[in-house]
Amino acid sequence: MDTHSNYFDLFHLPVQIPVDIQKLSTEYQQLQRMYHPDNFATAPEAEKMMMLQKSATINDAFQTLKDPILSASYFLTLKGIDVSAEHNIINDTDFLMEQFILREQLDRIEQQLNQSQKEQELEAFSLEIKQKYQDTYQELLDCLQQSEWQNGLNVVNKLRYLTRLRQQIDQLEDSLFAL
Repeated sequence: MDTHSNYFDLFHLPVQIPVDIQKLSTEYQQLQRMYHPDNFATAPEAEKMMMLQKSATINDAFQTLKDPILSASYFLTLKGIDVSAEHNIINDTDFLMEQFILREQLDRIEQQLNQSQKEQELEAFSLEIKQKYQDTYQELLDCLQQSEWQNGLNVVNKLRYLTRLRQQIDQLEDSLFAL
């Protein structure tokens, strides 16, 4: 494995969002086969350690690039934007108020006693949130296309909120269907 300047280069991908997941997966499988630690079982310890580190880098890079939020954050760091936690603040009060209302709506659905009604409301709510996520992701792509890096970071932070809400919906769905 040559020294690559970034994760995109490692997988021979253009430095852009969205990531071509199919090409990423294909390149990942090839690199995994090439640098799998078992291939170096009889190699000297120093070489084994080096290959283990390369394998770990490949895994980290793959996990980062396959996730829409992580890949966008990584892309923004390559553009010189600080994406550390202290910069993950959303100042959009309308968005924050909407998140508060959406979480209250999810709580009301969760408290619904009628199982059939709960399932219907949850399904409709889930579709609404998926659409909001898709719309917000498109907003991110538009920001990145226009080289609006700071706005892109703001949208990534919004996507984090929506992702957490989607995870809560998934947990509620799992608990409903586990009965």
